[in-house]
Amino acid sequence: MKPRRSRSDLIQIDEIHDLISREQQLEGDDSAYLERMTLQFEKWRSIHKFVHGHGFDVSRHRLRSDQWRAAAAHIRDLGEMELLDWVLLQAEVADNLHNGIQDMRPRKNGPCHHVMLEYVANRKRHARAVLQFAEEGSQSGLYTVNSSWHARTRRILGTQPSHDERTSGGHEGIPWDVPENLESSKG
Repeated sequence: MKPRRSRSDLIQIDEIHDLISREQQLEGDDSAYLERMTLQFEKWRSIHKFVHGHGFDVSRHRLRSDQWRAAAAHIRDLGEMELLDWVLLQAEVADNLHNGIQDMRPRKNGPCHHVMLEYVANRKRHARAVLQFAEEGSQSGLYTVNSSWHARTRRILGTQPSHDERTSGGHEGIPWDVPENLESSKG
């Protein structure tokens, strides 16, 4: 059953949608990495605030998988696919356990809202750590390894290494720098 939303709830959901769409627009832009990480942190902070402020209770008499499916209805409107996927995975794991299929994926007991709130808080904490790392890197002149970094590496190396160069060790096709006299002294 879809929950009823107040006007303030709808405004908060629209803000989350806006953050998600702005983050997705910057997805392939390597020059906007710091801005994308900032948006990601803001998104998870807003989601955390929403989930924290909108507690829900599902009947403990229902199957655990049904409890998680009911919980999915409460967050589906947010539009955050990672969170929705996680909640649906919890339903699948609970369904497997009910059917006697052991599942190695981590799971927690307790009310669905509390478990979901812990997940969202951890995602917010992770996004904050990534943002702080990106900010410190941009201030100290460090850059992240992304597609533009790999493109520069290919330009620096020039052509693709030959078969002999690839098989002589090294990292990413770059041969080890072994002096010839060291190699001849082994024999």
